[in-house]
Amino acid sequence: MARIGPADGLDGLDGLDGLDGLDGLSRTAGGAGLSAAYRSIGISPHPTQKSFGTFDGNQWPPVSPLAAPVPLQQIFGKAPKTDYPRRAWTPFHHSIAVLGEFVRQSAEFDGAAYAWHELDQPQTAAPPPLSEPVPDEATLHAEIDELVELIEFRPAVLNEALIQRNAVLDYFRGLLSFNEGSHPATFHLAYVALRVGQFVAVHYKHKYSIPRPSYLAPALMPPIDPPGHASWVSGHATEAFLIAHCLGAVMPLAARDPAAPGGNALFRVAERIARNREVLGLHYPTDSRGGKALAGAAFALLMQCPSIKDAGELLDAARAEWPHDGS
Repeated sequence: MARIGPADGLDGLDGLDGLDGLDGLSRTAGGAGLSAAYRSIGISPHPTQKSFGTFDGNQWPPVSPLAAPVPLQQIFGKAPKTDYPRRAWTPFHHSIAVLGEFVRQSAEFDGAAYAWHELDQPQTAAPPPLSEPVPDEATLHAEIDELVELIEFRPAVLNEALIQRNAVLDYFRGLLSFNEGSHPATFHLAYVALRVGQFVAVHYKHKYSIPRPSYLAPALMPPIDPPGHASWVSGHATEAFLIAHCLGAVMPLAARDPAAPGGNALFRVAERIARNREVLGLHYPTDSRGGKALAGAAFALLMQCPSIKDAGELLDAARAEWPHDGS
């Protein structure tokens, strides 16, 4: 009964994001309720049966011929189509489909092309798209001192940080109060960002295998067990900043205006989520910076995916759900 959540929660309870639901459970709008996992249909008495001396079963489907299938034109509108409706896809399954598109994309940085697994590779005529370098041992040891100083903030942020480990998207939904029922395309776009961020973060975690801070300094003693994968980059930071990029492409100016009081609200939420992981002693500051850089590079690739960028697809549908001032 596993659910897929943030990359820093792939080891069990630290990864129950609670957004995709279980494969057999349907949800009400916004995930507020769950129905039965299956519909049991037996053989009931026939509705016109008067005597119960013998059992005249009323099975389903009915013994009598079924009604003719509904014409596709009646479902999809004027022009008959054979497409499975996008609104019927769950965010969980849709995000997997988009991930298949994401890995085939390439983008350019100062004239040099790169793919998702090449973000850390130096280019011949330009710096790598992933501008934050992989930390060396001296950098990690220097950042341990900062993490020690952050311990005093744990009581104040502990509850928030524990919730955020399994509900990254929920904190973004709170900015302008949207959910899968009220803004389905926006929700799906954010969920795709969560999935892609998880994917690319785990790739680089596996490639570089940077040890967790408490492996180098056990006295940090995080209040929860570190997830069972490497430290750099922060999965939560990657996911949060990639969600912020995607929502910034569709939300009204109130959420994305850098000149507003407090700055860009979307990126402030991402920064807070990333920083709280440092307070818990689970990540170095360089993990958070790496995740932010990785999200920016991955965003350019994600925006090339047909299911996102094509006319009438997810980006257009999400933008249509919000009032815009033309900016």
